[in-house]
Amino acid sequence: MIDKLLCSRIEDMLHRAERGEATCSPFLNETQRAETAEYLQGRTGELMTAFFGGYEDSERTRLFIYPEYYDFEELCGCIRAVEIKGSGYVELRHSSFLGALTSLGIDRSKMGDIVIKDNSAILFADEKIAEFLLSDPSPLSRVGRDTVKIREFEVTADFGNNREYKDIFDTVASPRLDSVVASLASLSRERAKQLILSGQVMVNHIPRDKTDITVNEGDVVTVRSYGKFRIGALSDRTKKDRYKLLAKKYI
Repeated sequence: MIDKLLCSRIEDMLHRAERGEATCSPFLNETQRAETAEYLQGRTGELMTAFFGGYEDSERTRLFIYPEYYDFEELCGCIRAVEIKGSGYVELRHSSFLGALTSLGIDRSKMGDIVIKDNSAILFADEKIAEFLLSDPSPLSRVGRDTVKIREFEVTADFGNNREYKDIFDTVASPRLDSVVASLASLSRERAKQLILSGQVMVNHIPRDKTDITVNEGDVVTVRSYGKFRIGALSDRTKKDRYKLLAKKYI
């Protein structure tokens, strides 16, 4: 169920867009995005909507609602990318960069993805946050025990988020959620059912508590404490009439 505050914000965006204004939300996580997309169904009329986080396949995105005569590429200027470059002598993790940024008082809703590349991070953020970090001197000079430098980052068309995956190959009795979760997380069917019923399983970033819903190719299944998985194939049958499951686990 969508958060009341987020619902109110979306309604405000819709009203402003109906009056001719282009509107943009804070950064949404994947669950907020999925819930927002469901909420917007049938509500936008002739208005244009888009989710974008600064590059294709971003995990954290902003919602744009605007009349069709606006240029979407111009609207995307509210998202900028900065590179936070480490010295190379200290290993820095995603949590190191996020901790350093939030310690400056920057709200997470003002920041999109933090993509780790080598010993640097590419931060996608609200344009005002980018300006703040790029000021001279920058308020961010250290991450963990390392000294860092900040500069503007130009996002190219082939920019990716460096995700790594582990391939999973298995067979399942059916494409039911409990059967698939048991396979993905290497659990008993009964334990998989318990996790689903207790709200610890999401399909396409929305919590699902029904064990018998059908999992489809392309779905993203998240099992709390066990990981996130993207279903690649779940339709072919074996000679024993089991379903062939191909999936990728985010690592």
